Amino acid sequence: MSLYKVFLQNVLFPIDAYLSGKGKLFQYRREFEATQYLPPDEIRRLNWQRLQAILYHAYAKIPFYRKSFDAAGVTPDDVQAESDLLRLPILEKYQVQDHLDELVVPDWPKHDLMIDQTGGSTGTPVRYYRSMDRNISREAATWRHNHWAGWDICDKAAALWGARRDMEQPTRLLSRFRSFFLDRTILLNTAVFNESDALAFNERLKTYRPKCILGYANALVVFAFILKERNVTAYTPFSIISSAEMLSPENRKIIEDVFGCKVYNRYGSRETSIIASECDRHEGMHLMAEGLHVELLVNGRHAQPGEMGEVVVTDLLNLPMPLVRYRIGDTARWYDKPCSCGRGLPMLAELTGRVTDFLVTDNGSLCSGASLTALVVAWRPTLKQIQIYQERQGEVVFRIASGQGNPLPDDDLDFVREKSAIYLGKGTKVEFEFVDEIPKTASGKSLFSISKAAPYQFAE
Repeated sequence: MSLYKVFLQNVLFPIDAYLSGKGKLFQYRREFEATQYLPPDEIRRLNWQRLQAILYHAYAKIPFYRKSFDAAGVTPDDVQAESDLLRLPILEKYQVQDHLDELVVPDWPKHDLMIDQTGGSTGTPVRYYRSMDRNISREAATWRHNHWAGWDICDKAAALWGARRDMEQPTRLLSRFRSFFLDRTILLNTAVFNESDALAFNERLKTYRPKCILGYANALVVFAFILKERNVTAYTPFSIISSAEMLSPENRKIIEDVFGCKVYNRYGSRETSIIASECDRHEGMHLMAEGLHVELLVNGRHAQPGEMGEVVVTDLLNLPMPLVRYRIGDTARWYDKPCSCGRGLPMLAELTGRVTDFLVTDNGSLCSGASLTALVVAWRPTLKQIQIYQERQGEVVFRIASGQGNPLPDDDLDFVREKSAIYLGKGTKVEFEFVDEIPKTASGKSLFSISKAAPYQFAE
């Protein structure tokens, strides 16, 4: 390790963290680094204690949960084993959309509530609140999981990303200072990019030499395809982290072959942050069990080993707005063997769910479907659920399930047209189709965007 990196990690970063009110970041990091190696039984015990605590908290403090628990005829006292959780109601995304204020502790200090919203990659955007403390614990969890892929604090990194909130360049002097010296991440905006953008970014990678590349799964695949087709030597980082979309074994191989390094698969959501990710053994994905309780459901019961089940998550650390038994919209199965790395964290083996094609803009550039969810759909929660279909370049159809047959305000449709022109081009024709629901595929995948015009297609 260079003296410069030692200075950044041990002097500049801690100073910045404390000045930013994130001094507890180091406490959480020490905790998560230690607890990951506890025996499985001890991790389960810690997870269950925090689950019971959040159930009592939600029932006592939050009107929505008291009503829903009472309607189901159950109280936290009745939840003494995993099977008892099945008596509690599931929290659906539409309920968070419709009852946001009722899901927050009424007297929680307003200055401590940070509002955020999902990118809508399942086609259903959701707004929610989290506390500053939960923001810090999420950051600590992210750094722990980054460390498994060899990416440490203050390492140089690169990102193929398209969510607007993550792409905006800092304007304040302190934020620019933090970005240059501490974040040290260069970005390729995959909201809209083309072949020349990809080739130029590859050359920039060779000059900047980041240790890790983080990217949307399908953006990484397209990037790899472009370099391979142009017979261009790709920059080889130490590792690549694939996130935000499902990573198939075939696409993992394409990325690893082109970039010459291992891919670390990661699963998470904006609402919960990291749910699970791979360590260097790549035997499955370790759950963030210190902060989340995960259930896999099959027809109202818990999945058995080997069974695919719907992912239901309870956030154990977000006190102002805990999401209790929240249905994410993905499916997974348990990995029922201990990982050879020695960590006692439970593991997911296989994951299916969010799939997005790239869309073709009016000038032939590519627009990431995953990015478009964050850039357009997520800003209009009244859209409820949406799917973008493209038969040919220059035309798209927004299939909208508005929910309960309610008509959409004209300004919502105008907003979609306006934003689509920015990312898909002014020459792209936008049409709307209103449907009762947007079905999943037979394998349980939610297809947010489907393009028959794109050169690289991923959706079923």
